[in-house]
Amino acid sequence: MHDIVIVGIPLIAILAGILLARSDIKELRAEMNSRFNKVDQRFESIHDDLRQFYHLTGKLEGRIDAIEKRN
Repeated sequence: MHDIVIVGIPLIAILAGILLARSDIKELRAEMNSRFNKVDQRFESIHDDLRQFYHLTGKLEGRIDAIEKRN
């Protein structure tokens, strides 16, 4: 009986700690996924802005070339 108490109580504590840690990891993963999704959305927004910028830059270069050819 003494051996069961000496081995059993720490074993139960360790198993409970593992189970609690797993649920904490799930919560952490969910929070990190949420943050990464926000970062991904921001990068997509920046990518769209850069695409518009380069498109406009190309148009302006074309206009400048046309004006330079006229002169």
